[in-house]
Amino acid sequence: MGNIGSHHAGYLLDGKVKRCTLTAVSDAFVDKLVHYQKRGLKVFASGEDLIRSGEVDAVIVATPHYQHTTLGIAALEAELHVMVEKPISAHKADAERLDRKSVV
Repeated sequence: MGNIGSHHAGYLLDGKVKRCTLTAVSDAFVDKLVHYQKRGLKVFASGEDLIRSGEVDAVIVATPHYQHTTLGIAALEAELHVMVEKPISAHKADAERLDRKSVV
């Protein structure tokens, strides 16, 4: 939930995306998420825990770029809708692996 994650959370909490409700967030430093928890959101200590939780239909992967491929693939394998922040991956081969997983 760094700068870009907080940005995404802000417009979602403000209702700026129709038919979308922010229900959960994750950060390795859960204590940073208290204000989200007070708003009724579930909080998780890792993206993997959030993905496995069954609490969400979609995720925005807005983590340090070296985690994009792993979390993106995990979310796709959990049959979630996924938006990955840029860069999609740190390496071309990882981007290609992630892209292959997205094909239905």
